[in-house]
Amino acid sequence: MDEMIEIIPFSSTLSHDEEAKLKRMAKRVHYKKGDIINKSSECSGILAIASGHVKVYSAMESGRDITLFTLFKRDLILFTATCIFRDLDFSVHIRAEEDVDAILIPTVLIDEMRRNNIGVSNYLCSVLSQSLSDLVWLIDQILNKRLDKRLSAFLLEQAGIRKSTELEMKHDEIAFSLGSSREVITRTLSYLEKEGIVEVKRGKITIADMEKLEERAGDSIR
Repeated sequence: MDEMIEIIPFSSTLSHDEEAKLKRMAKRVHYKKGDIINKSSECSGILAIASGHVKVYSAMESGRDITLFTLFKRDLILFTATCIFRDLDFSVHIRAEEDVDAILIPTVLIDEMRRNNIGVSNYLCSVLSQSLSDLVWLIDQILNKRLDKRLSAFLLEQAGIRKSTELEMKHDEIAFSLGSSREVITRTLSYLEKEGIVEVKRGKITIADMEKLEERAGDSIR
C-alpha cells in the first residue's frame, strides 16, 4: 500500500498515526471504461485517481449532458463524499473514460483528517475552490463563447490527453462533452473542415492545422 499512498496528494501532511490509519482503512478500487462511479447517493468517501481519467458531468432537463470537469491521475474526486461538506450538494454523475484505478478513502476517515489536520483541510478547500473557479469559467464559455471556439479548445485538449492529432471520436461523444447536439457538432466540424483546420471521417477527426486550431480556440483554451 506504500506506493499507493504516494498517489494521495496530501499524504505529506499526515502524521505517522494518520498514515497508519490510512493504510489500514483505505482500499484499492477499479472501474472499467464506461462505468458510472457514483451509482447511488451513498457518501462512500473520496477517490484519489492512480491511473486513467474520469469525466464529471451534469444531466440537463433537455436530455443533454455537459461535462463539468475532467480529472486525471493524482486528482481527488470529492463528489463521492459531499456529505462531509455542510450545505454542499453536487448533483453530478462521474464516468470512467478509460479503465481507472483509484484509492478510496472512507468518509469517516477523511472527515476525521479534515477536522484534525489543517494541511488536509486546506488541501480539500483548495480543490473545492478550484472546482468553483472551473465552473464559473465553464458558465462563461457556454454563455459568451461561440461553439466553434469551444469545440476547437476541446479538440486541442483531447489531442493533449491522447498525445495524437488523430482523434477517434463520435460526434455524439463531443456533443456530450460540450452540452450540445450531434447535429450542431457535425455542422461545426464541417465548417472547420472547409477552413482546412480538421479532416473529418466516420468516427475519426484529424487535426490538419494545429496553429489555426489554436488561433480559433483563442481564450477558450483552459
